[in-house]
Amino acid sequence: MSNFIQYIKDSFEELNTNMTWVSREEAQKSTAVVAAFTIIFALVVAGIDKVFQLGLDNFFQMF
Repeated sequence: MSNFIQYIKDSFEELNTNMTWVSREEAQKSTAVVAAFTIIFALVVAGIDKVFQLGLDNFFQMF
């Protein structure tokens, strides 16, 4: 159990002293880019789904 506690302490020390973190502004810009790409990708997938749905509906109405 003490090894686990030491591991946690070492991990926090590593995060506080040896890690370089991006600035708040850069993190916000990256988040905005990811959010925009996610929305665009979801709209494209929804559009493709709609096209296939219409195509299948028309195909099955022929029979």
